[in-house]
Amino acid sequence: MTDNHITIDVNDEYLYNLYKAKSTIWYFDHVIDNGFEGYNSIKFKNENEVFVWLENVETDGKYYKGTLVENGQPHIISRNDAADWMIIDNERMIGAYTIRHYYDTLTRDEQLSFENYCGCCIDHGNDFFKADRSTPEGALMTLENFYNDRNWDGILSCKDFYWEAENVMLEHAMIFDPKTRLQLANVLKVSLQEDLGNKAFPNFEAIERVFNLLERRGEQELIEEKLIYADGFVTVNKFWVGLTENDGWKVLNLVD
Repeated sequence: MTDNHITIDVNDEYLYNLYKAKSTIWYFDHVIDNGFEGYNSIKFKNENEVFVWLENVETDGKYYKGTLVENGQPHIISRNDAADWMIIDNERMIGAYTIRHYYDTLTRDEQLSFENYCGCCIDHGNDFFKADRSTPEGALMTLENFYNDRNWDGILSCKDFYWEAENVMLEHAMIFDPKTRLQLANVLKVSLQEDLGNKAFPNFEAIERVFNLLERRGEQELIEEKLIYADGFVTVNKFWVGLTENDGWKVLNLVD
């Protein structure tokens, strides 16, 4: 697959990056609509089925309008046709998930050359999922926001202890029966409440997040969340997150 003279292998990681691009494009719209003056562009597939970039983008109802990178000609596309987005903010690349996918396949020397070619820093990035339970990543962010607010009812709305108990029993090879599962679910709920009562609530303000999909299992996804704090400190957590039938994604158990 060729992307402006860059060859990209289509694999699970690439498809997840496309998913991240689609799920976070609302942030691109937000910054453009609020007068962002730095470099910006949208990636789409043209009439020849080749991915190209549209830069100097403006939003116009259901459309993006801008100029084509390869020839500077004005062009308009449907918002639904956008496959990726990018902004350069203070010489830092945000978004550009397909470019990041290619960058991660390079050696360190190749990465430095590529950054020089792009004229910006390509670091860990920052994944701007919406903080709601429409995605697994958004469910984690929603839970963390409720931690910030010390909102116990909100925290409970993001959890499914009964489902979490099933996972814990599976991972510890426990003999499964509904009674034990219910008892364990109650223990998990009380334990969390006691932990939050005995310690300070965790704080997730002023952080950046980078997500990765590690595994799928039925209606569950194992999501890795890298948290980058303002002082450069980094923590990495892995959570099973499950899709309920009528109530969005729920955060289940932490995986060591």
